[in-house]
Amino acid sequence: MQSIKRLIQGLDVELSNIDVGLSVTTVVEHSRRVIEGACFVARSGHRRDGAAFIDDAIERGASVIVCTPDVADTLKHKAIGCIVTYKPEAIGAEIAERFYGNPSSNIKLIGVTGTNGKTTVAWLVRHILRSCSTRCGMLGTIVCDDGRVSKSSVLTTPSFCDNSRLLRSMIDNGCNVAVMECSSHALDQGRVSALRFHSGIFTNFSGDHLDYHGTPAAYLQAKMRLFDLVQESAIINMDDPASWSIADRCHAKVYSCRTESDAAAGWVEILNETLNGSNIKLHGPWGTIEVLLPLIGRHNATNALQAAFVAHQMGADCEGIRNALLTCTPPPGRLERVGTCNVPVFVDFAHTDDALEQMLESVRHILPDGGKLHVVFGCGGDRDRSKRPRMGRIASTIGDVAYATSDNPRSEDPDAILDEVLSGVPSDRRPCVYRISDRKQAIEKAIHDASECDVVVIAGKGHEKNQILKDETIPFDDVSIAQDAIDERLQSKV
Repeated sequence: MQSIKRLIQGLDVELSNIDVGLSVTTVVEHSRRVIEGACFVARSGHRRDGAAFIDDAIERGASVIVCTPDVADTLKHKAIGCIVTYKPEAIGAEIAERFYGNPSSNIKLIGVTGTNGKTTVAWLVRHILRSCSTRCGMLGTIVCDDGRVSKSSVLTTPSFCDNSRLLRSMIDNGCNVAVMECSSHALDQGRVSALRFHSGIFTNFSGDHLDYHGTPAAYLQAKMRLFDLVQESAIINMDDPASWSIADRCHAKVYSCRTESDAAAGWVEILNETLNGSNIKLHGPWGTIEVLLPLIGRHNATNALQAAFVAHQMGADCEGIRNALLTCTPPPGRLERVGTCNVPVFVDFAHTDDALEQMLESVRHILPDGGKLHVVFGCGGDRDRSKRPRMGRIASTIGDVAYATSDNPRSEDPDAILDEVLSGVPSDRRPCVYRISDRKQAIEKAIHDASECDVVVIAGKGHEKNQILKDETIPFDDVSIAQDAIDERLQSKV
């Protein structure tokens, strides 16, 4: 328990119907998590306003509400105390951080942001540090790992209450370092605003989430907010045009990273690429590391460089980094190889036009002689519609054969989404594109049609285990469906 006096000291708030000596049992922003004596943060949301759940929070036992002045006025007749502020999100985040003992100030916290590559960079940072005997927790798209228990994630970046709670768990479980993916939504909504980041990593910037942010400029501004919170070092991919804006925003020392250019603090040479990985040289303050990285693509060479750079700053030495990269695996659903069929099949999370383009170019670069690239892809519903025609153009022009299908249609008509996707396919490429709205059938056809020297890439859903339809969410795993199709193909060859 923590006293109100300690939680609000120095904050720009007013109190209503509350004694500063009162102690609270927890700090939450979801009413269903309220326990007796809790502090409930009634934050405004993109879709829902927390004020609508105050009555539920009170019924569940909340003793304090963080809310705006107008909401506090409506509560004066109730036996409930209020911490009054015009910024419930920011104040609530700071209160939560204090409640858990300011954990972000007591662990080396690394934030990773960018349109693509966040998950892979965070995954590699944790792997390198653990291989070098440094306890490292992780908060990201795929897993939430507090140093003792690793669970599947619900959000790329958790709520501000969960962030502080999980960082405290990491410290209690012996972690010295934590790595966190920071999504643009989380940065815009202030979910990390009270955290103190030791280091920040910027991967890249391309069009996405315009359904939420409205404009590319607003989207970039959201990404840049991470670097207002970074204290010590910013590791920036200077190959990306947006990197200059990020570097100008930084208060911390900037370390530049590049691919195939030595005009940087760290740079990577790509010596050779195959379907089994890339032979690369990493140059940086550690000297030079030559390693066979078991990940495919130039983008993954850059991801490995940035992960190695920050891991070195956390204490990993040259030999430790090399040995760790030799044994790394891709995160689930990130150019993940499926099965052992003589037709290589990969599942990838690429769901933006830039990510799809980079990934497909990487695979095309290492296609076997005479081989064709088969691409299964789609676009999610209720998301940025502007990228749909671009996705259609990229899949049909980089791929030799494309299979346009459903992703997560959500509330939209899958066929209406496909109409927009296919509008971007050049007329001379239309004979090379199949329209198959059933995703399972599209995956099965691609694997069945591929010849032995071909490669199949299934893009868009990656590690996800469900498909979100208008009225239901159904189990759907690209990896499992691809494996079944591979098994059926192998049986038919017997």
